[in-house]
Amino acid sequence: MKNYLFFTKDGFTFDPNNKKITNMQILGHGEGKDILEAFKDFKINQSYLKEFAFKEVIALEYVGDFIKNLELWKDLKIWNLYQKS
Repeated sequence: MKNYLFFTKDGFTFDPNNKKITNMQILGHGEGKDILEAFKDFKINQSYLKEFAFKEVIALEYVGDFIKNLELWKDLKIWNLYQKS
C-alpha cells in the first residue's frame, strides 16, 4: 500500500499578531495501491470535507517519515533571510 497526504492551497489563517496569512491546509491522508485508490480512501475517511468549498486538492506520496518530491528548509540561514524579506 502507498500512503498519500492530501492538502489544498485554498484558505488562510492568522499569525499571533492577527495578521492574515495565505497558507496550505493539510486535509488528511489516504492509502491505496495507487493515487486514485488512496483518494477514494481519503474521501471515505474525511467525508466531512464535502461540506467545505475547497476547489483544489493536491496529493503527495510519503514513505515512512520521509516525504517524496518535497524540498525542506535545510539551512537555518536561508529561513532567517526569508523571514527578514
